[in-house]
Amino acid sequence: MFGKLLKHEFLATWRQFAMVAGVLFLVSCTFLVPVVFNVPVLGQLGLILAFIGFVAMGGVIPLLLAIHYWRTMYGGPGYLTHSLPVRGRLIFAAKALYMCVVSVVAIVVALIAALGLPYLATRGNALGSVYDDVFPSMRQLLHTGQVWIVLVLIPVYMCGLCVQYLSGMTFGTRSRLNSLGAGGAVLGLVGVYLVSQIVSTVSLLAVPWSMRINGSEPGTLTTHAMGLGVFAGRDPGIVGLGWAPVALVLAAVLAVLAIRSIERHTCLR
Repeated sequence: MFGKLLKHEFLATWRQFAMVAGVLFLVSCTFLVPVVFNVPVLGQLGLILAFIGFVAMGGVIPLLLAIHYWRTMYGGPGYLTHSLPVRGRLIFAAKALYMCVVSVVAIVVALIAALGLPYLATRGNALGSVYDDVFPSMRQLLHTGQVWIVLVLIPVYMCGLCVQYLSGMTFGTRSRLNSLGAGGAVLGLVGVYLVSQIVSTVSLLAVPWSMRINGSEPGTLTTHAMGLGVFAGRDPGIVGLGWAPVALVLAAVLAVLAIRSIERHTCLR
């Protein structure tokens, strides 16, 4: 049944996502035309607008997924969703997993397009100097000991955020907030966002798991915490990594509460 739920999520959303992403991609590519021909002023403006357009693909898809979640759980189609012969936890798990996978893929594709296509368009003209500092900095970041942060920790953190935000939307449909409709979901989302940011900041500074960013062993791990010295202008020489596992723990806690809310307190308008 879980596989059928995932299949339904795909069939219900892929056309909309393809259309939105396709329009953003084509519009962004048109902004690169003056860049290719090195048109003064218009080339620089087109480069900025193309970058924004490509990045927007990675932001719009998670937003559409969040809207799809609320609509199919608490809007008109919610009556059909909750009539399925499965428990709420299975429905939530399918929607959360689908959002995590699609959001990560969308953001990765958007970043590749935002960095790669403008770079190809600027090769051989004066605007190419924009990337003279960008790619060396990226190569320094992607040091042999640091690649795993991009490939593992950041996607894990993003998945944790997806689950947290879906949970927040679920909380926003309970009690008095339910009368607000989508407004309640937004309030729940904002509340979870604030909690998530506070927890992430504290874990960044306090969890004794960090990575060295300078010295003789950059990219290696240490069990020292980043601490509060950074606010005093001191360079700690390390950056905390505790935000990633803590995000998963917070996501798990919120997911349990959200599932409890779905199974015991769901009220459709």
